[in-house]
Amino acid sequence: MVFLTHMKLISAALFTLLLSCNFAYAQRDDCGYNVTPCEAVANADAIFVGKVTKIAPETISIWQRDKDYDQTARIEVQKTYKGTIRKSVVLHQLGRKNAPKFVLNSTYLFYANFDRARKQWEVRYCGRTLMAQYAHDDLNYLDKLPAVANKTRVAGSLIHYESDKENPAGNLRRLQGVAIRLIGEGKRFEAVTDTNGLYEFYDVPPGSYVVEPAIPAGMTLMAVLHYGTLDRSKVRVLRIEVKEGKCNGASIVLMPDGTSEKQRIG
Repeated sequence: MVFLTHMKLISAALFTLLLSCNFAYAQRDDCGYNVTPCEAVANADAIFVGKVTKIAPETISIWQRDKDYDQTARIEVQKTYKGTIRKSVVLHQLGRKNAPKFVLNSTYLFYANFDRARKQWEVRYCGRTLMAQYAHDDLNYLDKLPAVANKTRVAGSLIHYESDKENPAGNLRRLQGVAIRLIGEGKRFEAVTDTNGLYEFYDVPPGSYVVEPAIPAGMTLMAVLHYGTLDRSKVRVLRIEVKEGKCNGASIVLMPDGTSEKQRIG
């Protein structure tokens, strides 16, 4: 019974997290948790932060999906991380390519590509373009470039999820100041989550590691969200594989510990 209850809670948390990520990630669908920031940087022709100042069509119905219609979006560029980009750029988001759509007057971190055949800029399906307010992981990495280029990176967020009868969808809160240990290959590294609940490790030797949070009193492990397509078989697994010059990691979701038995992780 306890196991079934935990699985129901995990499913609810995943549903809530994916909903919030899908909205933050420019209303994509069926994208899972996506590529790593390292992969996104390598795949993009231009990376920039900008505000959506004009869209056409001007309104988006909530039942419309990205593949149902085209959108053009004018972006006022605020900061450029990669590529040569003007202060204002127009993105052509085609429905037939299932390209993500954007919300007027919102600020995003854009990973854009130039379609040389059409001579137009676009943001492709299932990238890491997302609202800037949710882009802590990406911006931390981008702000350290080029110094950390080609270095191994392990990163993720520590999140507290809680729901009740009055709020069945639940609330998400990022946990600051919590120690995160990375253990494996005869080595042990430690970091502390920042104000956005983010942890980062650089220059970790390749190999197999366990990401081990110092779980605060009254909380227990609920779910683990790895980079890449959502794999439900890894929803409680904190072991990751680090490859030379690559990014990896996982975001860890905690919940109130309603049982006397502590949950084992690893």
